[in-house]
Amino acid sequence: MPGFLNQLKWTLISEKIMNEQKIDVKQDELRAFAQAQLFSYMGGMMPNDAEQPWVNDYIDRMMKDRKYVEDAYNRIQSQKVFEWAETQIKPVAQQISAEDFSKMVNEHQHAHH
Repeated sequence: MPGFLNQLKWTLISEKIMNEQKIDVKQDELRAFAQAQLFSYMGGMMPNDAEQPWVNDYIDRMMKDRKYVEDAYNRIQSQKVFEWAETQIKPVAQQISAEDFSKMVNEHQHAHH
């Protein structure tokens, strides 16, 4: 049950962010996702002839697969939400002096012996 609640919470939060930040997934992003996935199946090699007809046929076929498109959509959406969230989080750099640092290193080393 907690898993479901967390999922629900995440869904609500990400929907709020998407609405406020106008985060949307475009058709060409879905196609690019399908293409990247296809190439990762092929060992991550991006063929020089990425414009080959069979590549587009494959992507067209995937775009007709509702389950696949929903899945890809959610993945891209989550990625965008995370990327947006990262810009909101200001990392706090821990300011420590060289002296404190060497003390920490020494303590750490002694703890292992």
